[in-house]
Amino acid sequence: MAESVTPTVEQRLAAADELLRGSVTDAGGLWSRATVWILRIVLEQAMDQLWLRVAPPVARCSMRAQLLALAPYTGADTAARVSALWATLSRAGHHQDYELAPTVVELRTWYDETLSLAGELDSGGPDAVEAR
Repeated sequence: MAESVTPTVEQRLAAADELLRGSVTDAGGLWSRATVWILRIVLEQAMDQLWLRVAPPVARCSMRAQLLALAPYTGADTAARVSALWATLSRAGHHQDYELAPTVVELRTWYDETLSLAGELDSGGPDAVEAR
């Protein structure tokens, strides 16, 4: 039996970018919601990687607890941006039938912010906060 391989943050970001560019034609009308979910997974994966480096037990906590614990490791600004983006992506992913899908401009903005925050989380840790 073949082993399951988890895509990297970069691979998931590339998949989201392909959806945004319209390169994936099989997604039909679901491409915008798929992009939202991929971006949220990227953000969560970047946080998981941070926790595995700096505080492994935190990775087992709820997302709310992880978001609350983030500031000492990344700084208050980055922690607030991660929390706001995660909440935005969660809300956009759990849509109601009467709501419009996110626009390409919104999706691209969230993509850019996810890309930026994934990089900040990758370089985050106790030394990163002390260096600021």
